[in-house]
Amino acid sequence: RSSRENFLESLEKYLYVKKGFRRSTANNQAEPQALDLHSVLTHRSGSAVMLSLIHSEILKMLRLWGLLDFDVEIFFPHDPHGLPRAYDKQKSKESDQPHIMTVQMLLEEILRNLKHAFWPFQRGAADSLFLRAANAANCIDKFNGFEDSGYRLASTKAAQRRLDRGVWTSVHFGDMRRALSACERLILLRTDPKEMRDYSILLYHCGLYEQALKFLKLYQDMKSSSAQNPSTDPVSNLEEDAVKKLIVRLNLIAMEEGWTRPWYVRNYLGNNSEPW
Repeated sequence: RSSRENFLESLEKYLYVKKGFRRSTANNQAEPQALDLHSVLTHRSGSAVMLSLIHSEILKMLRLWGLLDFDVEIFFPHDPHGLPRAYDKQKSKESDQPHIMTVQMLLEEILRNLKHAFWPFQRGAADSLFLRAANAANCIDKFNGFEDSGYRLASTKAAQRRLDRGVWTSVHFGDMRRALSACERLILLRTDPKEMRDYSILLYHCGLYEQALKFLKLYQDMKSSSAQNPSTDPVSNLEEDAVKKLIVRLNLIAMEEGWTRPWYVRNYLGNNSEPW
């Protein structure tokens, strides 16, 4: 019986005032705890994308109960402190479009957040996840790459040593299994060809060389078919240079070893127990 504005405002008060849901601090947005639904529901604190998911599910239930008869999407905040809210699409403005998040877009954003949170190579000067992993694989020329501190180098070596021992999960240093899962789902959604590239570098670190080369070639095929203009961005150029180096290395591995894999990869992939 109320107006649409009052209806949506009441929903926000219920979620953020009565139930007390809030955003995690800016430093913890990418922490696994802020992206775990059970933890967010328990502590009523989480990332913007998880609060958006909860808000979206509430709207879905209201539709099923017949209490919502107009088109509503999630208005997603891009600042560090804003809260997701319901948005009446009939009153949409062109300036609001970058904030509108459909169910498909919400799924993609959740997977990207999970991929970032569980990426095994957390430390590095590069914002690109691929470059961090490529740097750990020594696929970047030092004089063209980023200056690494002793701490970052030690973290990278420690991450690689854990993977060499078959330990794929470590607190504050990512989770290879979950990072692979996030990449696989992003590939199925066909959001960006670069997801195949990122997936391949993880497969390389797992010792799955044949599969890594397969996805690198798929990435290059999709990139060439898109007919995009060559990028002038130095980070993109550095990424493409690392891709070429990785392909050369994988081809050499194929000739020298015949796609042999470390013993821990074979054992671990067939074992469902936790790696620690």
